[in-house]
Amino acid sequence: METLIIQGDDEQISTLKAFLKTVGINYQTCQEQDTTDYLLSNSTNKTELLDSIQEAKDGKTRKIGLDDIWK
Repeated sequence: METLIIQGDDEQISTLKAFLKTVGINYQTCQEQDTTDYLLSNSTNKTELLDSIQEAKDGKTRKIGLDDIWK
């Protein structure tokens, strides 16, 4: 299975849905999810996110210069 993310206006989306139905491709729609909500919806991601937030609050951060970012 493969996931496609498609953006378009209402008319374009309606046309695309009709086409998919015509060729027998099943699809589902979902509302866009906020990135933070997405991360909090998975226990592993939630733990990593909350740990990172706590580290930032505790001042456990590192500064990386632009010249060193890809090293």
